[in-house]
Amino acid sequence: MLQESESAELRALQARAYGRGGGLTENDAARLRELESMRVEPDLTVRAAAAAGPGIDAVDVLRSPEDSRPPHAGAPVSVPTNGNPSEDSSEDPADEEAVGQQPLEARGLRAAIRQHWKAAVTASAAMLVIGLGVGWAVFGHTGDAVALSSEQQQRRAELQAEGGFDPGSLRAIGQDEDALVWYATKQEGETVCITLDAAGKSADQCQSAADLANGNGIGVSASVTAPGEGEESPEEIWASAARAMNGEVVGIIQRWRSDQNSWLSQFQGDERERAELLIDEGFEEYSFSVVGYFRDAPVWRAQRLENDDVQDCLIVDAVESVDCRASGDEGYSGDGIETRGVTVDETGAVAAEWSVRLAYTLNGTPYLVVSGDSAAAAAEQTVSPGETLELGGEKQDPIQVDIPSDDSDG
Repeated sequence: MLQESESAELRALQARAYGRGGGLTENDAARLRELESMRVEPDLTVRAAAAAGPGIDAVDVLRSPEDSRPPHAGAPVSVPTNGNPSEDSSEDPADEEAVGQQPLEARGLRAAIRQHWKAAVTASAAMLVIGLGVGWAVFGHTGDAVALSSEQQQRRAELQAEGGFDPGSLRAIGQDEDALVWYATKQEGETVCITLDAAGKSADQCQSAADLANGNGIGVSASVTAPGEGEESPEEIWASAARAMNGEVVGIIQRWRSDQNSWLSQFQGDERERAELLIDEGFEEYSFSVVGYFRDAPVWRAQRLENDDVQDCLIVDAVESVDCRASGDEGYSGDGIETRGVTVDETGAVAAEWSVRLAYTLNGTPYLVVSGDSAAAAAEQTVSPGETLELGGEKQDPIQVDIPSDDSDG
């Protein structure tokens, strides 16, 4: 970490190095490299974990948020589904603010980043904003997140000279193939800006730093024609900067083809088959994406039409759950969409409570929060409303428990 005096010295040297008509002596250049290396965090890892669960006899029961207390070990399990966090009496308006202050549980994340995720995230930069689907890359680092070539260093000097940025604030925060994202500030940090360079084109956007502090992120997009044979469709490249939980700014890059078949090709293997099924089940094309994983199965965000009304939906494949709510401003109020449940063992005792929640930032950017799954990761069976569950009694005699339907008409 740099001391305050060293940070000031670094900014001064960068201003001389990258500013218009600037230049450094050999000693000053060596000092600049030394200071820049001192502010770089060396540990660059990907955070992913899966916790061990209970025995194989554990089962899941979906529950609604209003069931604040778990059922007694000896009592029948009776819980509805389609949880709505806005009805949870334990929910407090301050909870939304607390989301950014507590670690995002990574138990549901895959032990290895999927091939189409090209993710490179610092261990401390646990992202809250992850609702960009597949085909995206995340980068986080103090200083330049990528090693710049001599041509890119020249590009940085040009941007610094022409952009009117605060001295020393311009840095590269993400690169995916030919796409490079720059981040900088203006007006002594009051304004934040990103620039996307891709396929010989450039686009930029600036906004108030307060918006980034609130977790809104900033986005800029560019449409380019990807190299290929024949009449290959254009490739959309989208970039954004977001504030991680530790305050660090990370870059996000997403790219996709504009025609349907190429759009579906971003999903691989079982996820491709599942994406095609979602279309068959009535979910709108182009509306859904994988926003995370729960027990090594994808969690989807999607939209569908219900009686001519658009609905936002949370689809949790691991528990075969689909929860929807009317789309619109109320969907971005911070309540989000939530699926909750408990895991019970063969005696009926509650082993764990878990929840999967699709929440939204103030500008509607979705992110996934998974909690309380440590005791449920090895669950063998999911029990849904309307089904019958057999639990072992005190002497291991079978006890049948009917899970009530969530149909309001009975």
